[in-house]
Amino acid sequence: MNKFLMLSAAALLGSIAPASAGDQSRSYTVHFFTGGGANSYCDGMTFRKDRAEGKHIAVGTHLNDGCGGRDVPVVGTVNRKKFTLNESQSSFGVVYDIYKPIENGGTWDEWVCYSGSSCFEANSGIYKLGFAARGGSRVSTTARVAQMIAARKAARHPADR
Repeated sequence: MNKFLMLSAAALLGSIAPASAGDQSRSYTVHFFTGGGANSYCDGMTFRKDRAEGKHIAVGTHLNDGCGGRDVPVVGTVNRKKFTLNESQSSFGVVYDIYKPIENGGTWDEWVCYSGSSCFEANSGIYKLGFAARGGSRVSTTARVAQMIAARKAARHPADR
C-alpha cells in the first residue's frame, strides 16, 4: 500500500508543469492614474494569467464600482511585454494594455474599437499597485472615453450621424 501511495504521489508531482520564473498566474491589482501620475482615476483593474497550461489567456475585472458604475469582467491575452484586457460596452469595445513589469509607475494604454475594426488610442497613463479609490476624482477611464466619443459624434457633420 505504501509503495502504491508513493508511486501515485510521484506521478502526480511529475505531471505538474514547472513554474516559470516570476509566476505569471499571480493576481495583480492596479489603480489608474494620468500620464504624470498627479491625478488618479476612480477605477482600476484586477487581473491574472489564466492557469490553463500552454495558454496566454488573461482574465480579470475592471474595478469601476468606486466610480458609481459597476465592476465588469475582462478577458484577453498576456505575453512577455503586456497584459491586453478587453471590455465590451454597448456600442464599442475598450481594450486596456497594461505593460510589464507590473510595478508602481508602470504604464497603461486604453484603446476604443468600433465593430472590431476601427480602433484609436483614447487614454493612457501610469498605474500604481493596489486599489484604493481616491476621493479626488470621480471620473473613470471608461467615462472619459464615453465623453470623447460623444464629442466626436457632436463634431461630425449632421448627415454623417
